[in-house]
Order: sequence, then structure tokens, then C-alpha cells
Amino acid sequence: MRELFRGAAAIVTGLLAATIAWSSTMAQAEPPTRVGRLAFIDGAVSFHDGRQAGWNQAVVNTPLTSGDALWTEPGAHSEISVAGSRVRLDGATQLDMLALDDSQTRLQLSQGRIDLKTFDLDTRQPYQIVTPRGTISLQQQGDYYVEAGSTEDPTRLGVRSGAAQIESLNGQVLAVRAGEVGEVLSDSGGLQLRTIKTVPPAPPAYWANRDRQIVYDPPQYVSAGMIGYEDLNAYGDWINDGGYGRVWVPRAVPSGWAPYRTGHWAYVEPWGWTWIDEQPWGFAPYHYGRWANSRGRWVWVPPQREPRPVYAPALVAFVGGVELAATLANAGAAPVGWFPLGPREVYVPPYTTNRDYYRRLNRSARIDDRILDDRWRRAQRQETWTDRRAAWANQRFATVVPSTAFIRSEPVSRATLQVAPEKVATAPVAPVAAPPAPTASMVSAKAAQSVDVPVAKTAIAAMPALARPTTTETRSAPGPKTATVQPPSAPGDDRRRLANPPLAPRQGAAPPELKGTVTPAPAQPPRQQQAAPQPQVRGAEPPKPATPPVVAPRPPEPPKQQAAPQPQARPETPRAVAPQQQPRPEPPKQADKQAEPPRQQPTPQPQARPEQPRPPAPQQQTRPEPPRQAEPPRQQAAPPPPQQQAPQRQAAPQPPQQAPQRQAEPPRQQAAPPPPQQQAPQRQAEPPRPQVAPQPQRQAAPPPPQHQPAPPKAQEQAQSPRPAPQPRGDDKR
Repeated sequence: MRELFRGAAAIVTGLLAATIAWSSTMAQAEPPTRVGRLAFIDGAVSFHDGRQAGWNQAVVNTPLTSGDALWTEPGAHSEISVAGSRVRLDGATQLDMLALDDSQTRLQLSQGRIDLKTFDLDTRQPYQIVTPRGTISLQQQGDYYVEAGSTEDPTRLGVRSGAAQIESLNGQVLAVRAGEVGEVLSDSGGLQLRTIKTVPPAPPAYWANRDRQIVYDPPQYVSAGMIGYEDLNAYGDWINDGGYGRVWVPRAVPSGWAPYRTGHWAYVEPWGWTWIDEQPWGFAPYHYGRWANSRGRWVWVPPQREPRPVYAPALVAFVGGVELAATLANAGAAPVGWFPLGPREVYVPPYTTNRDYYRRLNRSARIDDRILDDRWRRAQRQETWTDRRAAWANQRFATVVPSTAFIRSEPVSRATLQVAPEKVATAPVAPVAAPPAPTASMVSAKAAQSVDVPVAKTAIAAMPALARPTTTETRSAPGPKTATVQPPSAPGDDRRRLANPPLAPRQGAAPPELKGTVTPAPAQPPRQQQAAPQPQVRGAEPPKPATPPVVAPRPPEPPKQQAAPQPQARPETPRAVAPQQQPRPEPPKQADKQAEPPRQQPTPQPQARPEQPRPPAPQQQTRPEPPRQAEPPRQQAAPPPPQQQAPQRQAAPQPPQQAPQRQAEPPRQQAAPPPPQQQAPQRQAEPPRPQVAPQPQRQAAPPPPQHQPAPPKAQEQAQSPRPAPQPRGDDKR
């Protein structure tokens, strides 16, 4: 029985694991249902998506998703719509979309300023703005402004209405309410948070014209969760149509205009080919709802009102293949065409196999479930639509262009081919909403000839379709001057969330100081940031003292060598001198000259070696301390900055001349083995004179501390006069 239960448990566990794996696969295959939109541009604005190598000129109505970035040049400004809010970018501002999906909105303000106002904020999902000094979280509907700050200016959060909070890099949290401004400052002690009770400044004056034209109030006929609804009232009218109810009609369009004809196609991950219209209102009518030609004019039928409608890259059906080229008798152009979907017509996405997503995408169009199931099965079998009894409502208004113009994202209005409506109406319609390969058959799904355009297969029907081009013709644009874009992360792996952008230097005039009651944060931030720069400074100093040993010694600087014995005579001073010289950045520069004498000091040492055995024992016995003093120089000789002290201590044993010199020799040979050995034999090569010369040198060595070098170094002798080593030098004589 136990084995039976174990086997049953194993089966249940396996089924559960398989179900979870299938669910995760379906979740990965389902793209986000909402995006952002670049709604307005004034001046030079640049765009950078998650896979581009450089910055390109931004275009109005570009959909924004995770990994995209915007940059406004100084003097320019732009506006985006995202997650039920309006975000306005000031000049010299960089904004990155770290995460923009169905579960969260996470923006990164690397530099500059944004003014943010929410209209349909879902407080159950996080809405955050990452700045160089911390993360800002919106908690209520309201009106805010955020300044990223600079190396000299603080990071600011102003709350005109609503409530938000700042979490600094060190974990402190500061709540900011309406009528307050929160600041995060950097000083020598770390990050400081404080609240200024003052009225936040108003938005820049150049937004007044757009505020008079665009109305962001909740719409009457569509959902507030629909991206781009705010431009409909300004550029069109809502009328009552007998067949479709309330519809929207644009006011001014060019002659011969039709939907999906004034714009271009762009490849946007993860949806694929996406329509980008050039009209200022051209976002909502092309990614939600359907179009109908009623009484000789085009009207847009909005989707059924839902809290959050599902975004689609382009609600069209495609025609093409070798059959379209044969119909048009223009095979050389390799044509591809499309037309807008009409009311209650099914959209089959080519980028996912998630059937639940497919249903939710078409639910707002009021389509019967029976029709949805039939079209799904047809798409899986890759059956083209050939039923003339239920023809497509708008197929005769199809727009046809050469495939090369399509994949190069050229303006469609310039590349449109003139096609008779009755000819394009007989072309086969692709089973999924993807541009078919112009040299492949739509009926047999087999390639007819070698193709000269990139070809891929759709996810649901494996239909040959135009793939993403290997090279695209885009207009390059300037990028940020003071901050670089971080490498984008792959879909589902947002590594940029944990990284904060670096602080940019101040640009232009300094921002005005806010006046009001300042309330600092109660908790003091930990001062952990100072520990990091200290080792960096110490690590930067070693290369400076390491260079002097390579420089040849300068003979005219022996008096500097004699300055060493004065600190040498002090056995206790080196410890006090070390901390005084370390914090000074200038000593390493002067070490070039001071480090040279220690090389000249080893030269008299080999000369004194033959005379060292004469006064051997009494000096060593009387002073056992010099060898102990010689040990610290070995420990301090390891770090390069205190090289000035090491030679001074090594020169101190010159009065005993035996034990200290022999003990100090190994560190000198390790520090610069070749130079001292070469210089010593050169001076030893003068034996006839050294027999007489070393004696005056001995006499000259001790007197400098007594009387001879007194004028140049009288101040140093006055500070530490110790005659003890002098009589010992006389005893040696």
C-alpha cells in the first residue's frame, strides 16, 4: 500500500510540475497588454530601444516598453503617456523604461527633471522612479515633479497633490506629502534626507499651450486605461452612427486618406511589425478598436469599455505572396499589402500561441466565441480566407507597397502602389496578421524562388513572413552628454533595476533654492561611503613613490640626505611622523627628490664596511636598541608612501655603523637591487683616495648635525637636539 501511495504521489507531483511548467511557458509567450507612448515632441529628442547600438531621432506615437530610453536635448522637451499617467521631460533629461508591463511601472531618471501627473493610477501595483540617490514610489493619485540632481545639487521630489516616499541608497525612507518637497543630499558623512514645507514650483510655462489644447480628464466613451485617448477630443469629434453607435471621426485628413496609410512600419519586440502613425492623434485608433467606412467616410469604432484594454501592434489583415504579384502583374516589385480590420472581425496575433491572450485581445470587439474558435483552428491549419460570401469589409481599401520599402520603414505615403480595388479584393488574405513573404505562395505555404528579403515563420501557423531586417535606415541623433545608457537587459531579465544611474555634473544655471521649514529625517544615515574612497586614495599613491627609484640619483642633493639623521635620532618619532605625512597629497610629489638620497646612502656604507670591525663590540653592546629600531623600517618600507621615513631611519644607524647598516641593507637591495650595487663599486673603485677620504667623510658626517650644516637646518636641530650620537661618532674616531 505504501508503494502504491508513493506511486500515486509521484504521478500527482509530476502532473503538478508539468502544469506549472506549461503555465510558465504560456506566461512567457504572452506579451504585456499595455505599453507607453511618446505623445509629444518639441525640439531635438532622441530614442534608444533595448537592441539599438546608438541613439536615433525620436518619432511621435512610438510605443514604449521595457528597455527603451528617451533623451531630450537642452532647450527641448517631450511628453509620454504610461500606466494612467502623463510624464513630461524637461531639457537635458534622460528617462529609461526599466520595467513596463502588466505588474509594475519602473522608470529611471538618470539626469534632468520630469513633471508627472496621474489620472488612472492603480495603487495596487508599484509605480517607481529610480534616481541616482534613491527610489521614489507614488502612493496616491496626484501631481509630482522629480529632479535627478547633480554632483552639486540634491535629488528632489515635489508633491503638489497626492503622496509619495523616497527610499535612499542607504535604506532610509522619507515620506513626502502634499505641499512639501523632499531632498536627498550627499555630504562627507553620507546621504542626508530632509523635508521642506513649501509650495512646490509650478510646471514650466511652455506647457501652457498643450494644457489648453489637450484634455486629460477621464474620457466619456472609452476607458481611461487606453493609451492615447487624450488626443481624440482635440483632433476629432464623437458622433452617433446608426450602424455602430458612438464613433470617432478625425477632423482634418489629407485627400484620399485611409487608415494605416500616413506613417511607417517598425519592428518592435516582442510584438514584431508595428504601425507608427505620423498624425498627432494616431495612437489609440490604430492599436485599439476597429475602422469602418460608413457613407463614404472613415469612422473609428472604439472597443468595448474595459478597465484595461489589450494593446495590439496593428489591427490589420495582410495580403501578399506570389498570388498578389500575379494579380497585379508586377512581380518585380514583390508587393505586400494590408487593410484595417472592420467591426467584429478577428485579429490573429502572429507573435504568440497563447489562446487565452487571443481571446482577451478580441473580446472588446464584441466577437462571438464560435467565430473566434473557428478562426483559431483555421490559423493553425494555415488556411487562407477564400469564402467570398463573408468577405472582409475593408479589403478593397488595401494599401500596397514594395516589400523593400516595408522592411526599410519608409513612409508609406511615398511608396504606395496604385492598385485597382477589384484586383486587390481577390487576393488571398493571410491566416495571421503578419506581412507574408512576397516570393512565397500563400496557398501552399512553400517558397517559390530564392528571396531577397529577410523571411521568418510566424509562431502560430509557421507561415513564411517578412522578418526583422538585418539593417535598418534610421536617422542618428545626439545622446546624453554626461551619462551613458547602460547595456539593455534581455526580456524577462531586467538587470538594470538594481543599478542606479551615476550623478551628472551641473548644467546651466543652478536651480533656485527652496525656502520653507526644513525638517531633517530622524535617522542618521550610516557613513559607509567614506570607507570606500580611503583605500582608493592609498592605492593610488603607491605608483607615485614607486617611480622615483627608476630616476638616477642627483649628487648635488646630499644635504637632504643629512636631514634624515635628525628624525633618525628620534626612535619614537617615526610613528608620529607617519600619520602626518600620509594625509598630505604633496609629499609623494617631493618624494622624487627625497627618495634619491637613500640611493646615495648605500654608497658610503660599503666604504665603511672595512672599518666597521674596528669599533664592533662596544657600540653593539652599549646600544641594543638600534637593531630594534631597524626592524620598523622593514615593516614601513613595504608601503611605498613612507619611503622618505625608511631612508631616514636607515641612515640613523650610521653612528653605530655596524649592526644597523647590515640590517638595513636587505630592504635596500630588495627595493632597488641593481642601482646600489652599481654605484657602490664605482666609489669603491677609488681605493687609493678612500683610505684617506673615508676618514674625512666620517669626520664630515657627524659634524653636520653639530655645527657645519647648522645654517640650512638649524630649525630642525633646534626641534630635536640630541648630542648622544655625536660623542659616539667621536669614539669611533
